[in-house]
Amino acid sequence: MMKEALRTFRKEFRLDSAPFRHAVRAAIAITVAVVASSFLELRHAVWLPISVIVIMRPSVGGTLRLGWRRLWGTVLGALLGILILFFDPGNQVLIGLIVLSFFLMILIRVYSYTAFSCFLTAAVILLLGLIFVDGWQFGLERILDTVLGLGIGVAASFGVWPNMARKNLRTKMTVLIHAQAVHFEKLTQSYLEGGVSESELVTTRIEAAQELDICAEAFREACAEPGLRAWQRDNLTRLIRVFTRMHSLLMAMSTIIRRGYGGPLPPIAEGMIKILHMTQEHYEWLEDYALNSDNCMIHPDFEVVVNEFMVAVGDARIRGDFEDVPLERRNNISAFIWNIRSLGGEINRAGRRLCELRYGRNE
Repeated sequence: MMKEALRTFRKEFRLDSAPFRHAVRAAIAITVAVVASSFLELRHAVWLPISVIVIMRPSVGGTLRLGWRRLWGTVLGALLGILILFFDPGNQVLIGLIVLSFFLMILIRVYSYTAFSCFLTAAVILLLGLIFVDGWQFGLERILDTVLGLGIGVAASFGVWPNMARKNLRTKMTVLIHAQAVHFEKLTQSYLEGGVSESELVTTRIEAAQELDICAEAFREACAEPGLRAWQRDNLTRLIRVFTRMHSLLMAMSTIIRRGYGGPLPPIAEGMIKILHMTQEHYEWLEDYALNSDNCMIHPDFEVVVNEFMVAVGDARIRGDFEDVPLERRNNISAFIWNIRSLGGEINRAGRRLCELRYGRNE
């Protein structure tokens, strides 16, 4: 473990390394916060550098996004704590409210950072109000420390090697699309040929889900940065929703495959193989387009293949090829076809969103 840590340290200890630059940026901001808290003679000098440590993120958008949420949560929590202390409800009630605040803080911390900061601040102010006579003043100090911490953190993000999240979106999108494509390839192989273990499918699905989370966070950080127009932020939000729907369709296909009803029926097997391979080519095109739109392979005509396949399915129904097939297997195949068709449509939609982001709405 120590060798791995040393290897990582040697790898990132260079001026062009993003972690190195973030470490320098954060160190400068924390030092300024410590000096400022000493100069201003704050009673709780540790609150200011803690605020800086909490809100600082590798990108400008990440710092802005987290900083505003922490600021709103702190202001609301401090005002709530001051209001409760103003009415002086008594020690027993205060203890109950402190316990309730900490409970709510833990309960919703994964859902809303603003609410988490609100209940954390309220609990701290009430606890200090239980101990000190002038506890309500700590609420105002908490707001001041958070405002100063946000200002120092944002200034450092813009002033020391500023790293805009939107500069890395293309790479993160490419990694996400590749992870989904690998998962789809495993699903295709499992459906047509078998021989793919459950652990392989789960591993590729987890990797795709992790890349989706990373990409979604990068998109949110980019939306928080200055310099983007409203329609660009709107397109970024819509694009990550498209990627989320694509992942949901892959999960649904994985569930269908696990039912294991024998793969495609012989009358439509050739068309099914063709449409699955076309979807793989579609993924390859989207990955190439996300990385380099100026020199990209020709867009695959997915709809033509889908329409030809649906005609073949209709002909097979007319011939009565599905009459002896159990209803459950027919439903399974229908669901699989619907998911593939929907996935192709979402890939097309993702391509259009990328085009609008890159060349403007009217392109």
